[in-house]
Amino acid sequence: MSEMAADYLMVGCCPFIYSAPGQYVVFMEGLGQHSLFLVLADFVCACCAGEDVTEWDIDRFAEPMRNVADKTKYFPYPQWGHISDPVTVLDVHGRVLVWYLPGIIPPARVEHLSEIHIPLKDSLVKCSKTGGQSKRRFGHKHVPEEDGNEKFGHGRLMNSPAIFQQAHMEYFWRLIDPQRLEDQVYESSSLKKPAVRQWLRDITYAGDFWNTIAEIVLPDLAQVGKEAISAKQHWVTTQPPCPVRWPSIYLGIDVIVNRETPPHQDQASAPSLLDLIPGTMVFLAGKLLTHSVPKWEKGERIALAHYVKDAIHNRFGLARPMFT
Repeated sequence: MSEMAADYLMVGCCPFIYSAPGQYVVFMEGLGQHSLFLVLADFVCACCAGEDVTEWDIDRFAEPMRNVADKTKYFPYPQWGHISDPVTVLDVHGRVLVWYLPGIIPPARVEHLSEIHIPLKDSLVKCSKTGGQSKRRFGHKHVPEEDGNEKFGHGRLMNSPAIFQQAHMEYFWRLIDPQRLEDQVYESSSLKKPAVRQWLRDITYAGDFWNTIAEIVLPDLAQVGKEAISAKQHWVTTQPPCPVRWPSIYLGIDVIVNRETPPHQDQASAPSLLDLIPGTMVFLAGKLLTHSVPKWEKGERIALAHYVKDAIHNRFGLARPMFT
């Protein structure tokens, strides 16, 4: 079994949860799928009893400053050390910056869903180690492990049922988000690939689980996400559209395999649009909080970065959700 870092690995839900072979199986088999997801979601949320409160007002933290260094002057970093238990990080007014739910999925499910990504190996977009090309193609540098033994390959694959074609290019080349409301919306070209379509089918049950968690911990964001999925059929011009149901309330899922990601903030999001890294269920305000995938010693990493592009929601006429 591949060794993977806890905070940024790809895991999935399963049709039951267990702490020993066979435990809970009979109970869970008696539930319908929707009820099952609710039971699992309640179980996860019950585990998250801890709270860490910052001294920040998130609205004021989100406002731009002339000097970036002033952020640490007026908004000092909390000195909490390494966090390994479930926790919610709040601003001074109790608004959510991070939901962190580590270790909620059995290792066997990690292995199962990781295997689903093997067919994507040849579809991953790679970049060289040269800083210029990497920055132009990916927005920020990703350094693969190149020992020649990767089971899952290395690279990145962007998937979305609704993107601006212009923004798709500009985001990678200039890290800006210049769309106009009259620009047309397309599906990402990756959705034309048979391997990607099969992958979408294979992760649907996991996506439903993650969506259910989002509905409980971030209800406003989840509602806006569902509205965006419903609205895209009226805006997306790609013909014929991908026949596979999009599995997430997030309009973007990047598959990032065996890559380091230096500290960064999301350029095309909005403060209240929290990203999702499944598995340990890390929801975080990626527009505001610096996050990264640091270098690791051994094993392979598969990260599924779920995110929302604020400009697409704006194109669909959707308001930004409130902070929860």
